[in-house]
Amino acid sequence: MNILENDNECCQHLIDAFTQIFPSLTIKGGVEEPFYQAPKSGEMAVLYFRHNYPRSLLHEISHYCLAGDRRRQIDDFGYWYSPCGRSPEEQRRFETVEARPQGLEKAMCDILEIKFLPSLDDFSGRPPSKTFLHQLDVSYQEMLVNPPPTAKRALMGLKRYLEVAALSAQKVRQF
Repeated sequence: MNILENDNECCQHLIDAFTQIFPSLTIKGGVEEPFYQAPKSGEMAVLYFRHNYPRSLLHEISHYCLAGDRRRQIDDFGYWYSPCGRSPEEQRRFETVEARPQGLEKAMCDILEIKFLPSLDDFSGRPPSKTFLHQLDVSYQEMLVNPPPTAKRALMGLKRYLEVAALSAQKVRQF
């Protein structure tokens, strides 16, 4: 089944898939800036992704998968964020913490057959550093061979969702 007919449909399929995989997480698109709202007094956590961009959803899910139980109890996982316009040192720190989530995001893009491009979240025109690209590749290989438990759950669940969707589409075509 091709879930990539358009960004809105793709995002809805991804929301459906990840809601099955992580039933205690609400996923919502359509925001200007991604944000993770930790669960509060019996309410579910909410993961907001940018507009209707599948890559934004995959990126934010990657952060969720790698944050760990303690960080999932803190808004935005307790991470700092410096907007575009970072100094070279701030950009290096950003790249250091972004390599692993982007490695997982790349593995999910492979499953979905979505083109992956590294994101520097920096519009200065500076190319990605060789160090960042190397760290991203190392993280990607980790996600393919030995992902952490929650990342493995996401990857396996996404594959299973696509298999079920393909079987359902095949049955519909037979009628």
